[in-house]
Amino acid sequence: MSVFAGISLPEVIYETSSKYNENIKVLQVGDVFKLSVNNFVQSLSKNSKSASRLCWGAMAEVLKEELEDPQSILILGLGGGTTQHLIRNYFPEVGLVSVEIDPEIVDIAKKYFDIESLEDHKILLDDAFRVVVEPEKHGLEKNSFDAVVVDLVLGDTFSNLGTSGNFLSAVKKLMAPGGLVLFNRIYLDDYQEDANNFKVLLEDFFSDLSTRVVAGYTNSDNLLIYGRS
Repeated sequence: MSVFAGISLPEVIYETSSKYNENIKVLQVGDVFKLSVNNFVQSLSKNSKSASRLCWGAMAEVLKEELEDPQSILILGLGGGTTQHLIRNYFPEVGLVSVEIDPEIVDIAKKYFDIESLEDHKILLDDAFRVVVEPEKHGLEKNSFDAVVVDLVLGDTFSNLGTSGNFLSAVKKLMAPGGLVLFNRIYLDDYQEDANNFKVLLEDFFSDLSTRVVAGYTNSDNLLIYGRS
């Protein structure tokens, strides 16, 4: 008998591109779906046993450790909604707002990742910079979010707007006093210097910064950086 007997190989069940992402794939392995953008896995379906031990689970775990009975959490970046599902496991009643610029990603999250099953979850289809700088135009209030999660990764690239002083100041204004901010950065060898420099930049905007390195697949180590308003 082959040693590979019973092992399911990934099958590409949907493939497309968009204005924002050159190569988007949905893969299926057994009963688990994966969202791959530019050959980097961005999301796993909520029934994946791996999701909780990788970066999505680590982000949800940080929120669990740092927050007590949050009422509202803003997540910049949707993907397939892995983080959103895991957050809701810890905080069943929390209100969630997700911002995603790519309509193709939103459609995939709805079709393959069961994102519409989350109650009290609002998806804003817009640029994250516009949303945080002009929150009132998007039905959001300043000083209203117990946590803001910034997961603006396009494939293997952290969005340039995430390093803008104007953007960081606007994020801080959305946070409730003492609220938590959490950034997700890729932390492979070629990305570590940029991620470390980014942490230094954040020191000008947020207090009590901490970091957590999350081991992932061979091409997906992540650095979580989190602190207070």
